[in-house]
Amino acid sequence: MAEPTPSRPAVRPLLELAALAQSPLPMWVFDQETLAFLEVNNAAIVEYGYSREEFLKMTILDIRPLEDLPAILHATMHPAEKGPSTRELWRHRKKDGSVFQVEITSQAIEFCGRAGELVLAVAID
Repeated sequence: MAEPTPSRPAVRPLLELAALAQSPLPMWVFDQETLAFLEVNNAAIVEYGYSREEFLKMTILDIRPLEDLPAILHATMHPAEKGPSTRELWRHRKKDGSVFQVEITSQAIEFCGRAGELVLAVAID
């Protein structure tokens, strides 16, 4: 796929949003500075139990068990080298309070003018 050109700056976010929306696995984009969710797909809404509106009022810290907050804050303050991260194991918390393990793959992206991170979360049974 060709890289976006200055005359078409909105094309790439639209393509990323379409890919995110069509994924059967939970995906979201969060703001790397504020950690706020910028976008979330239907699979994440179903898996985690939050509505889209609820997700968009939250940060990635809100889906973590309290005891895991220091580790996620450290990870976000000291990001890995550029490029996709793969197979990082984390614990997430659903709206009902249940905690489950996920395998995360993420990629830094620019999303609607913000430095973001596109995340794919796969529940580990």
